[in-house]
Amino acid sequence: MQRLLLLCFFSLLVFTLAGQADSARYSADFRFAEGIYFSHASLLANQPDLGWESIDGEMVQLPEDFKVQIAGYGYKDVRINQDILAYAISLDGKPYFFVRHDQQRDFHEFTGLRVHGLLSTLQYDTTIQTRQLMKAYNPANGKPFRQAWVEREKTLRLYRVLHLRTGARLPFTKENIMQLCADDEDLIEALGKQKEIKEELLLRAIRLYDDRHYLTLPLR
Repeated sequence: MQRLLLLCFFSLLVFTLAGQADSARYSADFRFAEGIYFSHASLLANQPDLGWESIDGEMVQLPEDFKVQIAGYGYKDVRINQDILAYAISLDGKPYFFVRHDQQRDFHEFTGLRVHGLLSTLQYDTTIQTRQLMKAYNPANGKPFRQAWVEREKTLRLYRVLHLRTGARLPFTKENIMQLCADDEDLIEALGKQKEIKEELLLRAIRLYDDRHYLTLPLR
C-alpha cells in the first residue's frame, strides 16, 4: 500500500513539473515563437500563423523607439489574401503589434510593449487629417478678402493599455486602468485616495497589479 501511495505521489509530481515546463508566466523575459500572428488567439497560443520565410518586404527595426517597420509588406504564397493584416509579429522573441499602414510610403508599422504583463502598455504615433480655415487680409483695411479650408496632416501620440488575456486595447486613463484593476480591491482603494494621479503613478499601479495577477502562456 505504501509503495502504491509513493508511486502515485511521484507520478503526480512528474506530471506537475511537466506542466510547468510547458508554460511560463508572461513577463519581459518571455519569448514568443518567431513569425507572424493573424489573431490574438494565435498570440496567446504562442503559435504563429506564418514564419518569416513566408513574408515579402524590407524590415527596419528601431528598438529605441519600440518600432518595427516593414516596407512592401506582402505574402510570398499567392494563395494567401494579400489584404490580410498581421495582428502581431514576433522578432527576437518580442511581440510587436500592428498599429498602422502608411499608404503613401508603403510600410506597415508595428509597436512593441513598454510594460510587460497581464496589463501591458504601448505608445505609438498615428496620423490624422485636420481642416483649418485660412484667411487672407487686405492690408489697407484689415478685412479678409479671401478664405479657404486647408487640410493638413497632424501626428498624434497614442497611449494604450493592453489587457493581454482578452486583447482589449484601451486609452491610458485613470478610469480605464481602475476598471482593468477592479479585481484588486487594495489597489483600487489606494488609487481612489489620490487627489491627483500622474502617469508615473498609473504605471506603478500597473506594475503592482502585474506582480499580483499574471498570465501563463505556453512555451514553444
